[in-house]
Amino acid sequence: MKQPPAALWSRTGAQRPRKKPPKKRYGADPRFRRRRLVAAVVVATCLLAGAGVALLFFSGLANVERAVVTGTTTVSVDAVLAAAAVPVGKPLAAVDTDAIAARVAAVPGVASADVGRDWPHTLEIAVTERVAAAVGQGPRGPVLVDPTGVPFLPAPPNIALPRLVNGTVGPDDPATRAGLAVLAALPQPLRDQVLTVGVVTGGSEQVTLGLTEDRLVRWGSLDRAEQKAAVLGPLLTEPGQVYDVTSPELPTVRR
Repeated sequence: MKQPPAALWSRTGAQRPRKKPPKKRYGADPRFRRRRLVAAVVVATCLLAGAGVALLFFSGLANVERAVVTGTTTVSVDAVLAAAAVPVGKPLAAVDTDAIAARVAAVPGVASADVGRDWPHTLEIAVTERVAAAVGQGPRGPVLVDPTGVPFLPAPPNIALPRLVNGTVGPDDPATRAGLAVLAALPQPLRDQVLTVGVVTGGSEQVTLGLTEDRLVRWGSLDRAEQKAAVLGPLLTEPGQVYDVTSPELPTVRR
């Protein structure tokens, strides 16, 4: 028989027991400890997130109790709240703020709306109103018209805004767009003198402005608007009744 190596035998001839390799202590491995810590953090985070969701959606501690409307001056707050249809009693986290903003933006006089949450019980509705640039004719009478041509509210009597005189106004109407474009090109001191805006439509819109003191401005086409506005200011200091800036290089005044 083959004998074991001599190193395994004692002096008495008895075979020495083999030493067992030391057991690996996983708890002492820094990498193992880090993995356990990461796993514990993940589990704790999931538990906390679940508890937070349950608190927001099912506990009743963060339900909608009220809505606050800001930014209104001409638009009725009641009209905004009616369109918003705020779901009182529903979890605040579950409210579709985009849908509410879209409904409020459809209210006449509202240009846009932004809806946010003020925890734990409030919806905030911030309204941006349309700004009137002129008065136009709507199906039911005079209406305020914003710079894009959208009619939005009945015009108050004797309001101090230029009047568009070319029939029913609208954002797709060429006369409406042309008249508003000319008004936008005028500096405020000149715009304040405008009473009426008339437009002859066709291949090229021809605009005329009726001013205070029974004066008339022949503006012409929409091109070179800035140049025409710059010429018109000094021209109006001259006495006359008809001021022609259709060719801003050669403006004229006729009594």
